[in-house]
Amino acid sequence: MKKTVPNIVFRLRLLLSSVLLMVFSTQYSNAQNIDFGKSYINITKGQNGGTVETGDTLEIRAAFVVRSGTYDSCRYQDVIPAGTTYINNTIKVLTNEGKVYKAFTNAYGDDQGWITGSTITINLGYNTANSPSTAFRRGQIRSSHKPSFYGSACIMIGSFRVRVTAATGTNISTGGGTMTYKSGASSVRTFTFPDNILKVYPNYGICSNTIGGNAIGTEFNGTFGSGQPRNRGTSANVPVGYTYNYFDLNSPQDYYYGIANNTSTRVNYTTSNAWAYPDNSSPTHRVFGVWDIIGDHTGAADPIAGNPAADTVANPNAGYMLVINAAYRIDSAFQQTISGLCPNTYYEISCWMRNICSKCGCDSNGKGATNGSGPTFYIPTGPGDSSGVAPNITFEVDGIDYYTTGNLLYSGRWVKKGFTFLTGAAQTSFTLKYFNNAPGGGGNDWALDDITVATCSPNMKYGPIYNPIVCDSNVIVLSDTIRSFFNNYTQYKWQRSTDGGTIWNDIAGATGVGSPVWNGTAWEYVTLYTVPVAFTQMINNGDMYRVVAATTIANLSNTNCSFTDPLRIRLKVINCGPILSAKLISFTGRNTNDKAALQWTTTDETEPIEFAIEKSLNGTSFSQISIVSSYTDYSTEKNTYLFTDPNQLSGKTFYRIK
Repeated sequence: MKKTVPNIVFRLRLLLSSVLLMVFSTQYSNAQNIDFGKSYINITKGQNGGTVETGDTLEIRAAFVVRSGTYDSCRYQDVIPAGTTYINNTIKVLTNEGKVYKAFTNAYGDDQGWITGSTITINLGYNTANSPSTAFRRGQIRSSHKPSFYGSACIMIGSFRVRVTAATGTNISTGGGTMTYKSGASSVRTFTFPDNILKVYPNYGICSNTIGGNAIGTEFNGTFGSGQPRNRGTSANVPVGYTYNYFDLNSPQDYYYGIANNTSTRVNYTTSNAWAYPDNSSPTHRVFGVWDIIGDHTGAADPIAGNPAADTVANPNAGYMLVINAAYRIDSAFQQTISGLCPNTYYEISCWMRNICSKCGCDSNGKGATNGSGPTFYIPTGPGDSSGVAPNITFEVDGIDYYTTGNLLYSGRWVKKGFTFLTGAAQTSFTLKYFNNAPGGGGNDWALDDITVATCSPNMKYGPIYNPIVCDSNVIVLSDTIRSFFNNYTQYKWQRSTDGGTIWNDIAGATGVGSPVWNGTAWEYVTLYTVPVAFTQMINNGDMYRVVAATTIANLSNTNCSFTDPLRIRLKVINCGPILSAKLISFTGRNTNDKAALQWTTTDETEPIEFAIEKSLNGTSFSQISIVSSYTDYSTEKNTYLFTDPNQLSGKTFYRIK
C-alpha cells in the first residue's frame, strides 16, 4: 500500500529504482537523516514495460540512503515473496542508476551477502577506512561514501532476483523486509517496509483493434485542455504530494509540477528546442539549463514527435500537458475515480509520456552529466546516455499494481504506454492512480498527456456487401463476422431501421450467443439473418440492418456497453421483371481467368425458354449481354446451364437472369 506515514516518525520518500514502491526517511534532532526505499522491476519485460506474468523475473530492490551524518550496524534483510522462487547468485548491491556495485554468492561466511532458507541478508557499508561490514558484522555508512549522489548523499540498493511461479490472478506482496541502523551510541533500530501488492496478470498490451470513447472524464478527457497562457494553473487530479509552479530558470523543482504548452523559461521565452545542452545563455532558455523545450502531445501530426513548443503570441489555443519533476516521494502524480464502466469488458488504460531531460545524470562518484572537470570524469548512465534515472510509472487500479511502464530512456520522443484491464462481472467503476516509481535526483523529469480509459471494441464485417440487392418478394441472407482480440463479445442481436438509421428496433428471434474461434490473429464468429419475403417488398427498399454485440445480456441492452459497426447494411429491393416459366433453384458465379463464369440450374421446365443474361457495374442499371436458350428437354427433372461473359472483369460486377 502506498501511503504517507505520519511525520512524527517517517516521511514517505521515493528512492532509487526503476519501479519504486515506498521510501521513508527518519530524522533526528541533530539534523542527521536517513532514507529507505523498497521496489521491484520486471527484468523480463524490460524497457517495454508490461504486467507481471508467471515466469517473469523480478528484481527486488531496497534502497539505503544516508543524506547526512554517519550510521552504523547497517543491514538489509528480506524474505523471498510467496509465489516466487529465488534465482541463484543474484544477491547484489547496486548504485543509484542500477549498476552493480557489489556482488555476492549464496553461501554464508564468504562475503557480506547470503541466503539461508528463504531469508536474504546483506551487510551494508564498504568503505575500508570506516568500520566496513564483513560476513559476520554489519557496517558503517556515511553520507560522503560511495556510491555518491552529487557528493551530498550515499545511495546503496540491496537487491536480489526471483522468478514468478504464482498463477495468473494471484496477488504477490513485494513489501516487507527490514533495514537496521544506529546513530552514535543509540541502540540499533529496525525499519520494516510496508506491504505492496502486485497482480499476476495477462500482458495483453494495448488494444489491437478498435477503441471506444474515452471514459477518463476529467482534465478535458485526459488532454489537459488548451489555451493561450503558457502556464495553465493547477489540476485537481494531481494529489497534494506535488505542488504547482510555473516554468522558469529553476522551476518546477523537485516535488513540483506544471501544466504548460511551452516548457521554456518564463524569463527567456522561446519556441525553439535547438539551444545547446546545457544552454548557457544568460538567462537560459531551458529549465535548469537542460530540459527539453516542447509542446503537448494532443492532436500532433506526428504522435511520436508531438507538438512543438507553442507560440503563445500567435496561437491563442495551444494544448497543455502535465509535467512532473519527481523526487524521493512516490506520491501519485495523477489519480481519478472513473465511473460508468461496463462489467466484464476490456479497457485500454494508457497515456503518452516523454522523458524531457537528456543531461540529468549523476554517476556513483557524484559527478553530474554537465560537469566536464576531471579526472575522474562523468561516467554516463549507459552508452551514449547521460539522462540519469529514467522515469518509470506504475498503473495502480483499486490499490493493486497491474502494470509498470519500464524505464523510459531519453529519446526526445513521446511514447505510448499502457495495458488492457478486464472489469469484474459487476464492476462499474475503479480508482486509477499513476505513481511515480523512479528515483528523484539525477533525472526522472517527465511529461504526461492524453490519458485514456477506453473499451477495446470488436470489429465487424457485414456480408454479402454493405448494399446488397434483392429482387422483390425474395429472401436474402445477411451475415456479420464479429472479430475481437478477446473472446467474450459473444452476445449479439440483429436490428432493423426503416427511417434511415434514426430509430433501430430489435428483430424478433434474431438474438443469440456466438461461439468464437481463434483464426490466428483474433477470435471470430459469424451470425446470419435471413430477411423474409415480408420485408423484401418494394416498400422495404432502403431498410437498414445492423448487428449489436456485447459481453453480457445486460450489456447488450446498454447502449454504452454494446458495440456496432458505424457502417450499416442498406437493402436495395428491385423489380426483377416477369417470372420465368420454370423454377430457378440456383444461380452462382465465379471469376475464371478474369472472366465471369455463370451457372444456373432450373426445374419444372414445361416449354421453350430464353434466358436473358443482364449485366451491371453498379447493381442498378442493367443491360442485356446475351440470350441463352433452354434445352427443351422436359423429361429431365433439372437442367444446368453455363455462360461465360466474354469481357474481362474490371471490378465489382452484377449479373441477373430474366
